[in-house]
Amino acid sequence: MASLQERAEAAEEAEDLQSALELWRELARREGESYSLLRYGSLAKRMEKWDEAESAFSEALRQDPGSSLILECIGDLWARRTDKDEDESFGVAKQWFLRALEYERNARLLTRLGATFQALGDGAAARDAFEQAIELNPRYEEALYNLAQVEEETDPQKAAELLERAIEIDPDYALAHQKLGVLYEEVKDLTRAEYHFRRSLEIDPVDYWSGLYLANNLGVQGRNEEAERMYRFATSLRSDYVEGFEFFARFLESVGKNREAGAVRARAAQISEDQIANGD
Repeated sequence: MASLQERAEAAEEAEDLQSALELWRELARREGESYSLLRYGSLAKRMEKWDEAESAFSEALRQDPGSSLILECIGDLWARRTDKDEDESFGVAKQWFLRALEYERNARLLTRLGATFQALGDGAAARDAFEQAIELNPRYEEALYNLAQVEEETDPQKAAELLERAIEIDPDYALAHQKLGVLYEEVKDLTRAEYHFRRSLEIDPVDYWSGLYLANNLGVQGRNEEAERMYRFATSLRSDYVEGFEFFARFLESVGKNREAGAVRARAAQISEDQIANGD
């Protein structure tokens, strides 16, 4: 007969998250060990059960107060939770990450701290944290991607170089391909931009933004039939994003399809009305 841990791991792997949560909760209650508490808390966090996750991590920390990993997990919880004021939540996350760094320094932790500084609007501190992460591990693609985001406004060429390094390390880094596409499109390198948008979609075929960016890219190139197909595909992925329909309508108007543009805008208006009625 499978152990409680084996059943919990199998349920989580099968994406039966509620069953997995109940099993991890029971295992944590029975054993009270930091490993089961971390697995329980991590799944609760994934399911946005914020208070439950906080309780699990707090109990794990009580047992092992010098664990950098547990401190990092608590910081990550506060960086992600949506039930608190955003600035307050990121401020608390920063303090937990700084505490974790007192026990261990690694590229992942520094990158999380940098992302928190960035969310708090402290670009200089974010850059410093990302640079420290890269110094520790020059092949940590997450740090390269995040540093590129900091550099994007002031030094887009450097940002592109960082992103190229990131996809050299991980050729399937979809977000890096997407961001490279945006940067190359801004300097009118439409062919290279198209390549990266398509690579992003190859990796994640239902990426709404890459689909929308590619549609715009094709339209700018004058490949109108391909652009229209891509706009229809992208807007089908997220019918709740009315902004995408407006982009599509403007494209249709630009190619003389005013009747179709009106139909797209009418659909967007109906979606918007339904969202307001539902309190979304």
